[in-house]
Amino acid sequence: MTLHKLMTKLRRSNQEQYRILGLCVFLSVLLVSSFTLMFFSPSVQELLPPGGDTRKLMWLMLGVVALGCLLFTLYGSGLFFRKKSREYGVLLALGTGREILARSLFQELAAVVGSYVLAGILLAAPVSFLIFRLFQRLVIRTGQMQYRLGPVGILTGLGFAAGLSVGVLILGIRFIRRTDIMDVLNAGRKTEMVREIRPFTGKLGATLVVLGLFLAMAVPSLTVRMFHQGMPAFWNATYLLSAAGLYLVMLSGVARSGRGRNPKKYYGNIISTSLMRFTARQTTRNMCVIALLVFVMVLSAFWGVMYYYSATESGNEAPYDYTMHCPARERQISQEETRALAEEYNVRITGYKELQTLELVVRYTERDMDDSHRYFDVEYEKLASFVSAADYERISGTPVSLEEGAYLTVTSAGYRESIWVSPDCLDGIKNPVTNERLTPVYAGTAEFDNLALYSDPAFVLSDEDYDRLAEGLTEEYKENYAFFCADNFKDTYAFAEAWKQAYIARATKFSDHWELYDAWEEKLALEAGETYSYAGSIDLSKDNPRLMSNWKYWPFSKVLMKADAMELVAVFVILSLYVSVIVLASAGIMSYVRSVTIAMDNRQLFLDIRKLGADDAYEERVIKVQLRKIFVYPVAAGCVVTGVFSLFLTYFNDMALERFEVWMLLMEGGLMCLIAGVMYAVYRGAYKKTREIVGIG
Repeated sequence: MTLHKLMTKLRRSNQEQYRILGLCVFLSVLLVSSFTLMFFSPSVQELLPPGGDTRKLMWLMLGVVALGCLLFTLYGSGLFFRKKSREYGVLLALGTGREILARSLFQELAAVVGSYVLAGILLAAPVSFLIFRLFQRLVIRTGQMQYRLGPVGILTGLGFAAGLSVGVLILGIRFIRRTDIMDVLNAGRKTEMVREIRPFTGKLGATLVVLGLFLAMAVPSLTVRMFHQGMPAFWNATYLLSAAGLYLVMLSGVARSGRGRNPKKYYGNIISTSLMRFTARQTTRNMCVIALLVFVMVLSAFWGVMYYYSATESGNEAPYDYTMHCPARERQISQEETRALAEEYNVRITGYKELQTLELVVRYTERDMDDSHRYFDVEYEKLASFVSAADYERISGTPVSLEEGAYLTVTSAGYRESIWVSPDCLDGIKNPVTNERLTPVYAGTAEFDNLALYSDPAFVLSDEDYDRLAEGLTEEYKENYAFFCADNFKDTYAFAEAWKQAYIARATKFSDHWELYDAWEEKLALEAGETYSYAGSIDLSKDNPRLMSNWKYWPFSKVLMKADAMELVAVFVILSLYVSVIVLASAGIMSYVRSVTIAMDNRQLFLDIRKLGADDAYEERVIKVQLRKIFVYPVAAGCVVTGVFSLFLTYFNDMALERFEVWMLLMEGGLMCLIAGVMYAVYRGAYKKTREIVGIG
C-alpha cells in the first residue's frame, strides 16, 4: 500500500478531525469576509463620518472579529494536529522520512483548508447581501441605500483568508519539525497537572476582576472630577488585573478540589474533578477565551442598543415637533407657506410661534486638557444666542423672573453638568456693533430642547438687559426661529421631507456654514492673520449625505431626526449585533469541540470504570459535571464581568444613572438570558454527542 493510499484511508477513518478543522476555517472566513464586505460597502462608508467615534468603534469591532476568528481557527487547528500526532508518530517510528510526511501533510492541509476557504469566500457576498437587506428594513428611506461591493472589502476578506491559511501552515510546520518521536506519540494524551489550588483562589480571582475594572474605569473619572487630572495611557494596564482574576476564577472552578464539609460529595465527584485536573491549564485557557468571547458578545450588543437608543431618543423631550433656525438676513419659508405645504399632505399644524434671538459676543470659561492629561480652564470669546425673559416665557410656557444683570443658561431636559463647561461659565457680554457691555450674574438654568439643540451656549436675559444690548445691533447679528407642532407627528414623514427640501431650497450664502462655524471667531482669526478652520461652504445640495449632521442651520423635526439617526445608527447596530452573532457562534463551537475532545480523550477511562461496576447513570453524572464546568463557568463569568463593566461604564461616565441607562442594563440582563439559552442548546447537543462517544445507551 502506497503512502498516498494509506493517508487517504486514515483521512476517511478520521473524518471528524477534518470536519472540525474545516468548520473552523469555513466559519472564520465566512464571518470575517461578510463583515468586511458589509463594513467597507460604499453605501455604509458614505454614512460614517470620517474620523468620527462611530467609525472608530467599527474599526475596533472589525479588529475584535478578525482576532477572535483567527484565535478560534488556530484553536481548532491545534486540536487537529494534536489528534494527528499519534498516526504521524507511528509513521515516523516505522521509518517514514519527515520530508515525505511534510509533503503529505501540506497536501492534505491545502486540500482541506483551501476548499473550506473557497467556500467561505464564495458565500460571503450572499451572506453580506442578506445582512444588508436586513439593514435596509431598519432604514426608513430605503430607496437611498443600495447594496454595493467595494474593492476594499473584497481585498480585506481575501487578506484575512490568506493570513488564516498562513497561520494554519505555520502550525503545520511547527508540528512536523518535532524531533522527539515519543513526544509526538504521546502528544494526544499528555496531561497538564497543576499544583493544589488553594481555597482562596476563586475569591482572590473575583476580587481582582472587580478591582481591575474599578481601577481602570472609576479611578480616571474620579481623579478628573476631584483633582482635574486625567490618568496616563499606561493606567489602562490595570485591565490586566481583571484578566488575571478571570484566569484564577476559571482555574479554581476547573482544578479546585477538597473534602471540605461534605466528604461524600467530594468522593462522589472525584473522577469528574480529576478528569478536569489532568487538562487543567488547557481547559482553563479555553474557558477564559470563551468567557472573553461572551464579554465581547454581550458588550457589542449592549453598545449597539445603547447607541441606537441615545441617537433616536435625542430631541424626544423637545416641546415642539419642528424647529426652523436661520439668519435674520435670510428670507426663509414663512408661516403661511408652511401651513399651505402642510395642507397638501393632510397635516394639521398647531402652536406655531416665532422668535428672534440676539447674537452677542460672550466671554466664557471652558475646560481643556493638555498632553499630560492635566485639565485646565480656558477663556473663549465667541457669539452666543440670547433670548429675552418675555420671549422665553412665551415660547416655553415657563414663567421666568429675572432681575437686571442676571442670566439663565438654556439646557436640554435632564441636563447634568459635565467637567468641560459649567452653566455658570459666562464672564461677560458685549454688543459687537456698539460695544455695549454687561457683566452678568448666574441665576440658574432653563430647560428648552428646541433652543438647546441649536445654540451652544444660549442664554436668557431680563427684558431690560435684552433691550439695552439690542440697541444698534444689525441683522447680521440676529437669528430667527420658528417652532410648531403637528398632530400625529410620527405619521408626518412625507410632509417633513418636503418641508426640509423647501427650507434647503431657500438657503443662501448667509446660512451656508459648517456646524461649528462662528462669525466672531473667524473675524478674530483673520485679524490675527490666521486661518479659520470652519470657514468655507458646506455644499447645500439635497444630495449631500452629511448635510443634516454638519450644517449649522439644519431644520429640526422629530420624525426626520429619527429617520436620519436610523441611517447612521442602523449601520452600527446591525454590525454590533453581527459581531455578537459571530462571537456567539465561536463560543458555542469552541465549547462543543472542547466537550467532544474531553470525551474522546477519556473514552478508555469510561470503559474502565464501567468494568469496575459503574452504571450508565454514574457515567452520565460524570459527563454532566464535566460539561457544566465547560459551559456554565465561562458563560456566567463572562456575563458577570460584562455586567460590572457596563454598570461602571454608565455610572462613572457622568456619576449618575439615567432612567434609560437602567433600562439598558435590564435589557442587557435579558440578552444574557438569551445567550444562556443558546449555550444550553449547544450543551444539550454536546451532551448527546459525548454519550455516543463514550458508549452510553
